[in-house]
Amino acid sequence: MSDTTERVSGMGIRAYLALGLTVMALLFTASFFYFMSMTREMSVAGTKTYGAFMALAETRKKADTTLQERLHETRAALTAARQSDGDTTPVVDAALVDASLAKLEAGIAEIAARQPATDDMLLQLQRTATLAHQFENSLLLGFLLLGAGLVTLFGLLRLHLARPLQGIMAFLNQLGTGAASQPPRRSFIIELGNIAASLENLGTYLSLATVRSQKLASEHDHFQKMSLVDGLTGVGNRRAFDEKLRVLWAQARENHSPVALIMLDVDTFKRYNDSLGHQAGDQCLRRVAAAMSRAARATDTCARYGGEEFALLLPGADAATAQAVAARVHKEVAREQLPHPASPVSAFVTVSLGVSSIAPTADQQEEGQLLVRQTDAALYQAKAAGRNRTCVFGQNRS
Repeated sequence: MSDTTERVSGMGIRAYLALGLTVMALLFTASFFYFMSMTREMSVAGTKTYGAFMALAETRKKADTTLQERLHETRAALTAARQSDGDTTPVVDAALVDASLAKLEAGIAEIAARQPATDDMLLQLQRTATLAHQFENSLLLGFLLLGAGLVTLFGLLRLHLARPLQGIMAFLNQLGTGAASQPPRRSFIIELGNIAASLENLGTYLSLATVRSQKLASEHDHFQKMSLVDGLTGVGNRRAFDEKLRVLWAQARENHSPVALIMLDVDTFKRYNDSLGHQAGDQCLRRVAAAMSRAARATDTCARYGGEEFALLLPGADAATAQAVAARVHKEVAREQLPHPASPVSAFVTVSLGVSSIAPTADQQEEGQLLVRQTDAALYQAKAAGRNRTCVFGQNRS
């Protein structure tokens, strides 16, 4: 499974939340300064109006007080003139004096009645100025609470929306790479919590499926290897030999290089079994296979061809190289010192070897069967010549 995921261009949810908070903060700040400016102007205007009207009212009050005092003095003088006795004839008509007194009384009453209205207006202006100041403070408090609410909302969205979504995305990426270990973070938002729980269950299921799949793959590899290994000797079996021969033949044809084959037959093996028993025969085959494997190069492939016959594939080897390897096989088998009392050749187990090497051309499409036929013919020649020897196809026996 690929360990990379395609990156989608765009903004993450944290970036979106940060952008939204920035825009809201800008709008909030602009609104705050706009309304605070208006409120400040209203408050200042109310205060100035109250101060100006209060000064005017004080001036008007002093003027009215002075006028009222003069009117009282005039009324007192007229009253004294009307009530005066004497022999002299009054200079002012009594009716005219009464009319003047009535007008004076009306003026004094009007001045006295005007003062409460002025005081009430002053009180209303003072209240207006106070309300303007209170509105300014309330607006400031409201904006502060709104700002705190926005910050709290951003924090809640980041904690319960952004982080769980990022955890879900990280968990999905881990599932995609097959390395999911940390379950997604749970959220108080029900839908996200359900998604996280479902993904956690999915991760558990996939983990179990992965373990089972790995186990099945391991068992498959084991059985695959077992199907290519000879159960008795531990070297490759006939199937492994055939597959390796096809591969080496194709490589040799493509690279214009030689490929060699050595075929081994245990001499008079039937007599060995008849005289020593099948268990001894099995042990003999195992030790011959081990000897052949020791004599082989690191790149060679040893296999049990059938019965008491073994084969050794040598990539890139010409006839001389293969003959040298065959000589080492003879020495390694001789070192085993396996007694063979029924052998007409030697007191110990001996082997016969056939060797052949071919550099296949492009028109030779067969999968190495020519190499097998030539090597088998060389092996037959070695056995016919008296066994315990090596014969190279196309050469005299050695």
